[in-house]
Parts: sequence; structure tokens; C-alpha cells
Amino acid sequence: MARDLLGKVLVYDDPHGRRAARLVEVEAYHGPRDPASHAHRGPTPRAAVMFGAPGHAYVYLSHGVWPCMNVVAHLPGVPGAVLLRGAEPVVGLGGDPRRLAGPGLLARAFGLRTADTGADLVRSPLHLRDAPAVAARDVARGPRIGIAPSVTSERAWRLWIRGSPGVSRR
Repeated sequence: MARDLLGKVLVYDDPHGRRAARLVEVEAYHGPRDPASHAHRGPTPRAAVMFGAPGHAYVYLSHGVWPCMNVVAHLPGVPGAVLLRGAEPVVGLGGDPRRLAGPGLLARAFGLRTADTGADLVRSPLHLRDAPAVAARDVARGPRIGIAPSVTSERAWRLWIRGSPGVSRR
């Protein structure tokens, strides 16, 4: 699902108005066999949504400060998620894509909170919209950022659109 999310538009319609951004960077997490995944230790209260139906939001606080959003990406009972790392503004987020270049910056610009966990990303105010597919030649891959060394840390599970100013920096 990580590759399929590139280029899609994340939209949030809330009382403050509409915010929308094109996803340009994501990272995949493989649940039970991935020590960097919040689902690694099973369906804890925080990570339970990752064991549910795909296409729902999982929002958590990184270091107790930065909200970060994942899209649940596996079948019910098989946890996995894709972290949204970077985006380019479309509506209501200003014009500077560097403002969305990082998972905490992206989620904070959207005003996301842990209460948004479980949002149906098809039928709720927080949702994903289709957009033209990103050509394979425009997609780069590499290891995930900011995770401890493990059996999965060097896998090319981070994907981004080449040349986008909305991609986070190491």
C-alpha cells in the first residue's frame, strides 16, 4: 500500500475549514515481525487499530509531542501501517511544502490528534482522495528514517517522489 499512497491527496474537513495535501513521502511498517512497528508487541490499547480493517487512521504522539499519522494497511488481524512522512500543500496549508516535510510537521499542520485514530479514510472528514498515479521513474526508495537498527531497519521501506520539496530531510 505504501507505493499506492504516493500522489494521493489527504483531506481534512473540520470546523476550521478544509486542508488538503498531496502525499510525497511514506514509510511502511510490517507489524509483528517489525521491531520498529507499534504493533510489534501485539494489540496494545494504543496500537489496536492497526489490527483492524485497512484504510483507517492511526495517530500517535512521537516522543509525547509530535502527532504522526499512519494508514492501516493490512487485513483485519494482520497488523501493518504506512507512516505519512511528507506532503505538498494543495488547500488551506499555505504554499510552502517544507512546512509539511516530516511526519510531525505534516500531522501538526493538519491539526491531527490521537482522537483522530480510527477515522475511516474513505467516509470521514479525514480522508484520502485519488489522484493521478505517480510514474515509477519518479519514485525513489531507501531505508526508513529515525529507527533503531534492527532486522528491518535497512530495508527500502521508505518511498518518496523524487525532487519534491515536501520530502523530509535526514
